[in-house]
Amino acid sequence: MVTKTSRKRARTELGASQSSDSGIASLPHSQSDSLLTLDSQPDPSSSSAPASHVPSISYDRPQLDTYTWRSPLPRRCKEEPCVLGVDEAGRGPVLGPLVYGIAYCPLAFHDLQHGGLKDVGFADSKALTAERRDALLNSLQAFPDTLGWAVRSMSPQDISSGMLRRRPVNLNAQSLAATMELIQGTLDAGVNVVHVYVDTVGDPKSYQRQLSSAFPKHIQWTVTSKADALFEIVGAASIAAKVTRDAALDAWLYAEKGMNVREPSRQATESREKCLRNHWETGSGYPGDPKTVAFLNRTMDPVFGYPGIVRFSWATVKTLMEDKVPLKRNRNGEAATNSDTGRESSFDTCTIRPAAGCRRAYTIKWNDEPLTINKFFSAKPKAVAVSGASRAAQNIAAGDEADKVRSKLARELGLQSVGEL
Repeated sequence: MVTKTSRKRARTELGASQSSDSGIASLPHSQSDSLLTLDSQPDPSSSSAPASHVPSISYDRPQLDTYTWRSPLPRRCKEEPCVLGVDEAGRGPVLGPLVYGIAYCPLAFHDLQHGGLKDVGFADSKALTAERRDALLNSLQAFPDTLGWAVRSMSPQDISSGMLRRRPVNLNAQSLAATMELIQGTLDAGVNVVHVYVDTVGDPKSYQRQLSSAFPKHIQWTVTSKADALFEIVGAASIAAKVTRDAALDAWLYAEKGMNVREPSRQATESREKCLRNHWETGSGYPGDPKTVAFLNRTMDPVFGYPGIVRFSWATVKTLMEDKVPLKRNRNGEAATNSDTGRESSFDTCTIRPAAGCRRAYTIKWNDEPLTINKFFSAKPKAVAVSGASRAAQNIAAGDEADKVRSKLARELGLQSVGEL
């Protein structure tokens, strides 16, 4: 709830918004009830779509929504049977997008011992240096007739909004939906996919069963852990996902006013435009990284929460928000007050600081919904076994309570429901 307010304020300050990319896609069985998918691919010609260069990130507007980017369709992939690999980057961090990547190529090119995909050297992106990953991303573009790829970048806001719904959509469900969207889009483009290799999310058998039930029966599936180290096509997908996420974090634009203060980087030999980078040190983005924790402590606003780069549904965020402001003493030995304690807001528009000993973040309760709705979603009291006399007394009390919410006319006519009219 807190971040929705922050997001709304950010959109107002920017004066522009990206096209919404949210909705529930049509999925088999009951999956459409539980999966959060962001089903429309931005038009590359649209001003709200990411730039056409690689990696597919926008350097002139914040990423507020999830988007899908696809490479040009290789000619041979429409003519020959193809294999497809799936992997992700950024599943665990509390900062930044979660990026899913796919890569696909003809089966003959994948299995070729010399001059094929094996010679490129794709492997688990996490085991490679950033320079090597960048070089391999260029290799993805070196085979325009045989190798295609795509990424789906899930924004922190969309991830958290799904996880914090009244009917939560957990990260596994969102990951499954992203994988299915990428595969389905490739099939719709006319690629003849006959075998899919997937780096597993959760139990491999269950994950494979969910995927195979949604696609044509002729497609073979290999779902296993460490698939990026076992199969070159998954390694290629891993490179696409990891480089895209790293580039997104390195060039992250904050939607919140006052957050995009920049300073020169250490690479003084480059042009000034390339030297400028955001001064906020985010660390690796993982909850256990001290730099990441310091960033979270520094950028938390007691009312609006965190900037859009933060996944506010993570347990780390909840813990930090519920921490209490330490009680300090001023020079006179008196207890500190709101005016001289508490952390400073990172936003230009300062909010009221919490008092010492109180939680770092305020609890916000919205009053724009009828009380009956809030009461409907609240926990129901457990039933207690009672005697006949007690039950009769409870029924009378319940009837008196029901009379309070019935209209005056209904009470005068003695009606209990519309069906009695």
